[in-house]
This record gives sequence, structure tokens and C-alpha cells, in this order.
Amino acid sequence: MQSQFDPLVHIDWKTPGSDLLGLLQHYYPDIGVFAGPGFEALLDELSNEMPEVCFEALVPLLAGQGYDLWNLDAGGDDYRPVIVPVAQREAFARYWQGQRGEPRFTASLIEPPEPAAVERKPAKPKRSKVKWLQEVHDYPGATYVHEYNYHNGWAAITEQDEDQWLCFLIDYNQWPPAEQDMLEHRADGVDGADLQLVDADARRSLWKRRVIRGDYSADERYQYEIRQGDEIAAFGPAGVQWPEFEQPSVVVGSEIFERQRIYEPEHLTRIWRITADSSEVIFEYADELTILPIGPRRLLFMQHNGPKCWVWNQDPPHQAIVARAMPAEGYKLRASTAYLGGDEVLLFSEGARQNLEHSGYQETVLLAWRFNFVTGATTKALLDGFGSELRQDTRLLVTQPKQVITLRTFHGQLHVARGHGNWWVWNYRANTFGSQTLAWFWNQDSNEVVKLSTKDIPRIKPDVRYVPAQDRYLAFETAFVARLPEFSEMVEAKGGEVLVFE
Repeated sequence: MQSQFDPLVHIDWKTPGSDLLGLLQHYYPDIGVFAGPGFEALLDELSNEMPEVCFEALVPLLAGQGYDLWNLDAGGDDYRPVIVPVAQREAFARYWQGQRGEPRFTASLIEPPEPAAVERKPAKPKRSKVKWLQEVHDYPGATYVHEYNYHNGWAAITEQDEDQWLCFLIDYNQWPPAEQDMLEHRADGVDGADLQLVDADARRSLWKRRVIRGDYSADERYQYEIRQGDEIAAFGPAGVQWPEFEQPSVVVGSEIFERQRIYEPEHLTRIWRITADSSEVIFEYADELTILPIGPRRLLFMQHNGPKCWVWNQDPPHQAIVARAMPAEGYKLRASTAYLGGDEVLLFSEGARQNLEHSGYQETVLLAWRFNFVTGATTKALLDGFGSELRQDTRLLVTQPKQVITLRTFHGQLHVARGHGNWWVWNYRANTFGSQTLAWFWNQDSNEVVKLSTKDIPRIKPDVRYVPAQDRYLAFETAFVARLPEFSEMVEAKGGEVLVFE
């Protein structure tokens, strides 16, 4: 028979606050902490926090309504929180002290945190509140838009319909977005899962179609096709089939550039150039590479695990000329390189610094570099605050004195895209607890930045993209897409800072 003191909620250490609070609301519906505007504010504050941070925030609120918060510890990395009236504190403790059977639980009363020393910060001018998600378009089902299936305001998404996959092209250049069934006028039996969007504009869409499926990706083969309205035509030399390439493809004018990773007999990256009537390997190197268009008729090939880069000309004789060495290794951050005009690019790399509160902890910081690949001129800026901010308990054993520190670290993915005018959007993605950067808007002329975080838009982590046809920034989530306010409203609400490149 279940006792009133038995745990109703069981979570592990990876459970985010949104899930924990939802469970507590479900199992303790009569407690006022879990209802009304106050609970909504709690969700905003704690939705991405780890369980211990949530417990510390809940303890004083529950105490104010006459409740204790206990945890039943079985010696693992999980939690069994139990909410009990203060009047039953001793009875609860006795009940679990006299328990029999397995697993054996240790009942621990969660105490309110020690009041932190008040750190006085300079007062910031109050800014007007803004409704960040102004116009929302709900999707009929889960819709995943990412850097590989989104191009110039169009995205290709697939969804399963019984034993077949469907494919839709969503046009975000209009509001609300409109979608088109890519299989509706096809009579060749193509499955939607075999179609990948390579590029799109107002005239046409360019696709890669899987024509041979294999047990392994190395066995699969692809062809290209162009779609204009309902007309579909093959692209590339007749009869040629290509292996799987790395994503994303790079399209410049009427030419496609692809990267092929080869692992045997040695690691190698080949860069292919594919046109309507030709297909050739134009460059290869024994490392991973990123391709970046750098103005009319030029491409920059950049090494991931080293400083080398090459300028390749689309005009004959198609030479790859060694450029100046890049100032820092970027690895996966190479894919976030942006072309600023002339011979200048924006690079990113990671650095390290010691945590201010605990000498045993290091933080990863993001660095931005303005780099001229012809002259070698370089300046850099520390992007302090770009990343995640989380509370970390430094104890190795629960018997040690508790010390909680704040870690501010870059621990995720960066995606860089064009914004309006001379502005760029830097999106951040991470699976960490705590508050996070959503996006920074950066002006390449003034170096001004406008910062958007999960404190501004709580509970969700949308990707932000600029759509020139609307002259608006859109927030992309799995369940919906929303228009952000006019950029001037965002600047008024958030203010701006200036990055120092030196």
C-alpha cells in the first residue's frame, strides 16, 4: 500500500527544469506554487536549469506556503523529490529512517541556499519591453529546418506517410509561409526521402536525388535535377552518378561545388566542380576542407585542422593559389567563416580562460578574427558571453562543503548567416543547462552587436534567420516559425555594445 510519503516523481540529473516543474505540477496540483502567473514565471526562469538549481529556487517558495522539499537519495545520479507539509517533517523523517527493503533511501531535507553577497552592478537604463514573437505561424506537424535544408528563404522538409516519405518545399519569402508538394506532379515513383534541396531562388530549385540505395552510404549514388514550376530537368553530364558528398553543397551561379571525404587508403578531401555538362575534381588535400565563395569568380578553400587556405579562380586556368596562413585553427568552426568583402573574411576559433571563482575550472571562449587572406592582416575580438552560463557544484563528494560557481563557456555550435545591410546573424546551439545565447547580430562596419538570449525568449531555442524578401528576421522552432520585431525595435529593447577588434 502506498504511503503519502512515497515519492511520486523520479528524474535523473539530465532532466531540464521544464520537465521537472511539469511533473511536480501534475502530482501536486493543489499546491499554489505550481499554478497561476507565478508558476509561468518559474517556467520562464527555470525551464533549462538542472534539477538542483530548480530545487534551490523552489524551497523558499514552498516554505512560504508551509511545505518542505525533500529528496530521497538512493546513491545514484537521480532524484526523487517529495513535497511534505512542514507539520509532518518529523513524521516523514521517521518513516524513512525505519524503512525496510531495497533500494534503501536516505531522506535529505533540501535547505534554502545561503544568501549570496550582493554584488552591486552599475544600473542600466530601463528599456521598453517588446513582444519578441510577434506573428506566429504554427506548423501542422514537427518541422525541422536547419542549415542543410534551408537556402535563401526556402526549406525542403520530409515527413513519413505510412510506407512512403513525402517532401515539401516551404517558401518563407512570403508571410505566412506557403508549402508545395514536391511529389505531386511526379510520375517516376521517387520517394521524398531521396530528395535533398541543394539551392533555391525565385526562378528555380536545385535538387540532389538518390538514385541507388545501399546498405552503406558509400554504396549510394546521386544525380542532380533542376525544377522550374512543375518542370523537372536533369542537371549535369548525362548518365553520371555521384557518390555521397559532405553537406552543405556550395552553389555559385550555375556551378555546384561538393566535398568528398575519402578515408582509404588515406584521409583525403576532394573538391568537385559540377556544371550542366561537366564533372571534375578540381582540388584535393589530406585534411577536411570548407568552401567559401569570396566575391566574383573566386572560392576560398580552408583547412580545418591547420592554418592553410587557397584561393581558387573559376576562370581558366582554374588555379588554386596558396593564400596567407590563417591566424588560428578552427576545426568545425571553419564552416562558420563569413566573407566580408574585398579580401577579408571573418573566422572563429576557441580559446580558454580560468574561471574567476575556482582555479580548477576552465572556460572555453569564442574568438572572432578579421583576416585578410591576401595581405595577412589580422585583428581579433574576444566574444565574452557568447555561449552558455550555468551553475556548477564543484564538490566531488556530498560530504564536502558545497561550493557553487558560475561557468560562462562556449560549448556548442555556431552558425553564421547574412542579415540586413552590413549586419550578420551568429546563432548558437548547445545542449547544456542554464541560460544561453540565442543569437548575436553583428555589424561588420561599426562592430556593434545586439545580443539575444534565452532570458529574452525563454523556454525555446529558435534559430534566427534573415529573409530579405520580407526584410524581417524569423525565429524557427520545430512547432512554429515566428516573425521577430522590426530590427529597430530590437535595438531599442536590447541596446547595443561594440566589439573591440585589436
